[in-house]
Amino acid sequence: MHKVIFCGTPQISVEILKGLENTGVEIVGVITQPDKQVGRKKEIKFSPVKEYALTKGYKLFQPYKIGEIYDDLKGLSADFMLTCAYGQFITQPILDLFKNCINTHASILPKYRGGSPIQFAIMNGEKTTGISLMKMVKKMDAGEVYYQEEIEISDDDDSASLFGKMAILGKKMVEEKLLDIFEGKLKGIEQDESKVTFAYNLKNEQEIIDWNKSAYEINNFIRALSPQPVAFTFIEKERVKIKSARVIRDDENLITVDRLFANGEVISTDKEGIIVNTSNGYLKILEIQREGKKMVSASTFNDPNSPIKSGIKFG
Repeated sequence: MHKVIFCGTPQISVEILKGLENTGVEIVGVITQPDKQVGRKKEIKFSPVKEYALTKGYKLFQPYKIGEIYDDLKGLSADFMLTCAYGQFITQPILDLFKNCINTHASILPKYRGGSPIQFAIMNGEKTTGISLMKMVKKMDAGEVYYQEEIEISDDDDSASLFGKMAILGKKMVEEKLLDIFEGKLKGIEQDESKVTFAYNLKNEQEIIDWNKSAYEINNFIRALSPQPVAFTFIEKERVKIKSARVIRDDENLITVDRLFANGEVISTDKEGIIVNTSNGYLKILEIQREGKKMVSASTFNDPNSPIKSGIKFG
């Protein structure tokens, strides 16, 4: 029986771990990120993988840097490592402990190497994405690809819904193909380096909405950052988060424009939300959160005395 170490952190990783269980291998250890302090009360929060691993009684590791547990891993004498969205760079000495290390990467490589492939696929308006089962090497997401499957991205997918679809797909792929990879029945194919693109983790300053883009591009950006961390903009100096929106179709006839509006300027409000001008087309904000307030339906601002009304400018 193959002995395997699993590394992962968010909910998608839990589904991949369940897929690994269904292959019948012996899971001799699970590695996940350290606990986090969240909220004003700094309450301790476990990762989804930790919560699941505790219910199964797995030997659990939570190093701040994976090299800290080198001796522990060596002592487990595992044959293979499987990872999914672990959140740390795995160093070569760790990789060298195993016959092979496989990563479940959420893109069709060589496209979108990095930590945010799902977000970048939505942000860039992709119609499909997928999962790659790949060999881990020292260079990030650059190893041979053993198997890939595609999945459609719907127009109303956000990061959460696409993560959910990808979790189901990844679990199935692990169940059906992982043992073939371990046993050498599936051969890896080198990636085409000329087609590599990257999906690095976004920094806070990259989460701001650019109202000089089209309504279509802005909506994709909002979807990509929903439900977390949520795209934001400003009204003067007030930071405002926008969780969901939609592009207004040409045939909707919702707007009568009697003057020129700047990009990011509110044209009007209605019972559904806030209509904003962009460089190309109109965007309707559906969910919005003002600074220090809760996320609410943007329809609550459909009031003559609302602080967000025609003429107010985002940006």
